[in-house]
Amino acid sequence: MSALQILISALLAVLVLAGISMMSKVKTAVAGNLLSALAMLCGIVATLLFAGVVSVWTIYVSILTGALAGSLLAARVKMIQMPQTVALFNGLGGGASALVGLMSIHGDGAFVRFTALLAVAVGMVTLVGSLIAAGKLHRVLPQKPVVWKGHALCTLLFLALALGSVVAGVFVEGAGLTMCLVGAFVFASLFGLWFSLRVGGADMPITISLLNSLSGVAGAIAGMAIGDVFLVAVGGIVGASGLLLTQIMCRAMNRKLISILTGGTVKPSPETPVAENEKLVERIMDLEKKIRELEAMVADLEARVKVLDGQLNAAPAEKAPTAAAVLSQAKDVIIVPGYGMALAQAQHQVRQLADKLESRGARVRFAIHPVAGRMPGHMNVLLAEADVDYEKLFEMDAINDDFKNADAVVVIGANDVLNPAARDAVGTPIYGMPVLNVDQAPEVIVCNYDLKPGYAGVDNPIYSRDKGVYLELGDAKETLMRLISEIA
Repeated sequence: MSALQILISALLAVLVLAGISMMSKVKTAVAGNLLSALAMLCGIVATLLFAGVVSVWTIYVSILTGALAGSLLAARVKMIQMPQTVALFNGLGGGASALVGLMSIHGDGAFVRFTALLAVAVGMVTLVGSLIAAGKLHRVLPQKPVVWKGHALCTLLFLALALGSVVAGVFVEGAGLTMCLVGAFVFASLFGLWFSLRVGGADMPITISLLNSLSGVAGAIAGMAIGDVFLVAVGGIVGASGLLLTQIMCRAMNRKLISILTGGTVKPSPETPVAENEKLVERIMDLEKKIRELEAMVADLEARVKVLDGQLNAAPAEKAPTAAAVLSQAKDVIIVPGYGMALAQAQHQVRQLADKLESRGARVRFAIHPVAGRMPGHMNVLLAEADVDYEKLFEMDAINDDFKNADAVVVIGANDVLNPAARDAVGTPIYGMPVLNVDQAPEVIVCNYDLKPGYAGVDNPIYSRDKGVYLELGDAKETLMRLISEIA
């Protein structure tokens, strides 16, 4: 490899890194994306030139086909479909790396065989895992975790067999090498299937970021197998950034990465098993319902007594406040968006609500949970599409202490990320997960489709609070338009 090729590869890698850095800010995100894409295109051209394969016409047919497919996806994929599209792209990157490893398996030296087999293994984990994740997100596969008998044991076994096949391939050739290649391919695919099927609920953003990291790692390993410095550098950048994001997601969810990879689940404590805990929650909710019914009966009896006592001239009872009336008086409002906002495609109505409140002198901020939605940054992307000022978006740690002092909180299609059960419902999938302190707010307006539990399947006690909660159920877009029109 010439010094010029190394220099060009290093320069293009720096441009890719600069583009990724620019994507962290809304104002420069589009330019950063274009810069990284242009650097990648230049890398492809440079690779073809230095490899001396510019005369192979089938390469250009493939490039044209890929460009047309990408353009078609860019034009047709809706914003709500972006998580599964990202998952699909991750899978395609892993599949391409596996193909490179497959084609270079018979190269000279143990290092080439090792990196080729490793590229196949990591690439197949990424491909299969990403396809399952995309299927879950697109609702063609069950969205809930799928756990089979001996799931964790099988997951670990497939991982060990895949790694064993890679290591064994270093020491064999011929038919033995072919067997190791088949083993790495099959066992890595099974591992990707087993670990991704178990993923559900709030673990999906972690999985997406992990698969993104694996696609970069697979690319870097494939680059080592064929001796391409640029592919190694860019793959390393993608792998490292994805891994950092995965760690951030794990901390935000109070999860351990090894638990997700091996099919582990949150285990209940012996004192409060899941079934017993769920029954206890149901009993409490039934008791609260009966208490409310008794209170209503008492209130009705009191009213009848007043009528019988001739107190018909008493001052009429004060009219119960409405969600619109609360927002009309609020001066400090926090909006909490969730996946329901994405489903209803209500981000533009959310922006209109914020504008209406600000026009009345209210301060409006958006509280963004790290795993809100189905991929990292999902809410940020949707709100940016609606031209919401990025300076109004606050991470959980920066705004969590402000809920108790806010006049009102508006929840738009969010559930698990604000469920206070995460603090004390031992044994549930969200136990221990840091959540937004919405329950501390004096007035909470919930614009969810219904009162069913979120993706994690845990009932939210906020919904049954007897004071300061206004349930505006139904399609978020329609609910928000009604609220906007009713705000005085």
